[in-house]
Amino acid sequence: MRVERGREKENSRLTIKGIDDKGIAFQEETEAHDISETGISFFLNTPIWVDTHLSIEIASSDLFGPHHVARAKVVRIKVDSSKRQFVAARFD
Repeated sequence: MRVERGREKENSRLTIKGIDDKGIAFQEETEAHDISETGISFFLNTPIWVDTHLSIEIASSDLFGPHHVARAKVVRIKVDSSKRQFVAARFD
């Protein structure tokens, strides 16, 4: 039986690619807030919707190694006072 590790604070560099809330392709650089084997969270300036599918390039993660590319689905978005979105996504 495999025991899953919980979300861990991590500030790996990320490149997020997807389709924004207007249907236009985007790419944005950001950092991970936390990460686990099943999901990731980060701040994003580009407006997107819940259920958006993203491609996430993770640079130098303790969990995934020196370079990892994953697909993920947005499961939660919280917008802060500066209009930045806190995005939580589940890996496909």
